[in-house]
Amino acid sequence: MKTITLILAGAALLAAQTQQTQPTQAATKAATPRGRQPHQLPAQPQKPAAPQNAASQPPTVPAGATELEPNLYRYTDAQGKTWLYRKTPFGVSKWEDTPAPQPVVKEEAPVTVTDLGDRFQFERKTPFGASKWVRKKDELTSEEKALVTSGRQALAQSEIETAEKP
Repeated sequence: MKTITLILAGAALLAAQTQQTQPTQAATKAATPRGRQPHQLPAQPQKPAAPQNAASQPPTVPAGATELEPNLYRYTDAQGKTWLYRKTPFGVSKWEDTPAPQPVVKEEAPVTVTDLGDRFQFERKTPFGASKWVRKKDELTSEEKALVTSGRQALAQSEIETAEKP
């Protein structure tokens, strides 16, 4: 008996719910002012579309661009600026072509060369202190030979300068 009562109560609630969601046409006409259809918003005046600036439009690859590699193009505009364009899955990206920065040539710390007879002693100052090494004359590397010749030229130049001073 309890089961039948619960089933009938559930069916009554379900029937009441479907009746409330489907109102009659007469009720909707009476409820809406000026005979408008239900669920319609009043008509909004259409705004004219604003013209878009060229700056707000996404960049595209110009017709006169030269292809450097696949999906990479170079173009020089009327002002003489060179632009690079790359096609990506997200659109075209554009940037100005600037020359690569020149690497800074770091001057080596001067190396002093001392002749020890059958060997040369090299000394270079580093941030961690002086670096010294000794090499036999017949075992010199090409870099060390260049240091020896430049050291001799510098020594000869300094002797000439001291001889000229009174």
